[in-house]
Amino acid sequence: MNNEDTKHTRKKWKCACARLRPKIPFIVVFFFIFVSEPPLFATEPDELILAARQTQTDYRLAIERLAAGNPDEAERILRVLPPTESGLIYLPRLPLEFGTAKNGPVPLDLREQYAEEQFQRAKQAAEKNRGNLAMQLAIAAIEANPDHEEIRKLLGFKLHENCWRTAWEVDRLQKGFVDHPVFGWMLKEHVERYEAGERFVKKQWVSVAEEAKLRAGIANGWEIDTEHYRLQTNHSLEEGVRLSRRMEHLYRAWKLLFFRFQLSDEALSRMFRGTVPSGAPPRHRVLLYRNKDDYVTNLRPIEPNKEMLALSGGYYHLATKTAYFFPVDDSMDEFDAEYVRKTPYHEGTHQLFLETRPLRRTPQTVNFWVVEGIAMFMETLRVEDNHYVLGDADDDRLEAARRHKHEHNFYVPFDTLVRLNQHSFVSYPQVHRLYSQAAGITHFLMLAESGRYRDGVVQLLRLVYSGADRADSLSRLTDRSFQRLDEEYDRFLKLHKK
Repeated sequence: MNNEDTKHTRKKWKCACARLRPKIPFIVVFFFIFVSEPPLFATEPDELILAARQTQTDYRLAIERLAAGNPDEAERILRVLPPTESGLIYLPRLPLEFGTAKNGPVPLDLREQYAEEQFQRAKQAAEKNRGNLAMQLAIAAIEANPDHEEIRKLLGFKLHENCWRTAWEVDRLQKGFVDHPVFGWMLKEHVERYEAGERFVKKQWVSVAEEAKLRAGIANGWEIDTEHYRLQTNHSLEEGVRLSRRMEHLYRAWKLLFFRFQLSDEALSRMFRGTVPSGAPPRHRVLLYRNKDDYVTNLRPIEPNKEMLALSGGYYHLATKTAYFFPVDDSMDEFDAEYVRKTPYHEGTHQLFLETRPLRRTPQTVNFWVVEGIAMFMETLRVEDNHYVLGDADDDRLEAARRHKHEHNFYVPFDTLVRLNQHSFVSYPQVHRLYSQAAGITHFLMLAESGRYRDGVVQLLRLVYSGADRADSLSRLTDRSFQRLDEEYDRFLKLHKK
């Protein structure tokens, strides 16, 4: 077996490490973020969509003219517009500070006018019970004017000390906490002593070395709370904070891509009429072990497959509703280190889909490809400036899917692929190639034609995790025959060839 096949075999086990077992449903609390260049503009137009498109075009042209007339400021001016690079999804991260648009190079009234026009259309869409469209129009509006008060309120933000904060953040701040860049959320009165090398444990101050000894076991490890995660680790506070921040990035990117997974059109429409869910969103549990040996030893009682554990870079366990990880270390080669870095996004995606809505049954009858495909797609997540970015023409799995189809003549047509359940998928001959194909197909459906099929994928996932999907669901949701999807996917692979 050559080195490349060895890597694919390792990937086969690593991709299969999310075990789907029955769980107890719980109430979902929804929290919105946002997506740039929404798939709204790739759908079949009607009067409302055509008007929104025209407004968007006029806004873009106005900013481009402004940039052309101000060459010294052109780069800053054009940065106001959402990036449109082909083959990528840009998800904006709205600024924390109030007034950033006011101090920018684009006249505030231009941005406010565009935002208000799109928001008024959003309310029109909501009145017609078109919640998905309403949300996408609100997204377009808030990106242009991050200080739009009505949309910020809709999204769960309020002004606190000249910053847009969520209710959880306001509560932390009012209780005397600050978000330290190294130590995470901590009492402000502790900052100076922590920076001097002291640690507060069991109501007394100790040295860093003493605390490490006390927290050597995972049960007594550091506990790190963020808005959406509760992380426990016996590695170090600093490493735990780094992972918790990455998980928060995943949460926000996932929320902005999959808002329709959580709420129906009708529920989204009610949001615009003032029925905004209250309360804190569920907090997801994560354990970060000191190293891989510690990870394998502790997981053996819940996962007896020693080979799978040894090859995995992380693990989500549905029965305990916990994601388990370990950090990259110097002993790993480049391949394993990159895999371990990506795994929290993969397993964390399984966790979010399985824990965010009440689960009627585990997704194991048909359409299992999308469960793993979307988790692999989310591995491409990265943070660049003021955006989350997803998709990558150079992604290893996309390139592997292209190579297996065009060089090795391996391809499972859509009509067959959608009928595979969990068992038949993971036991499929050459399963490592099937995983690569699932990744490639998901890239295609999420990215092709400016996201034409993206909403269909989101709706399919909603059906899959509700136990209501069928073998023909993807064809119905995309309004395309499986044969046509086969043909379009082949063209997509050729178009995005390295």
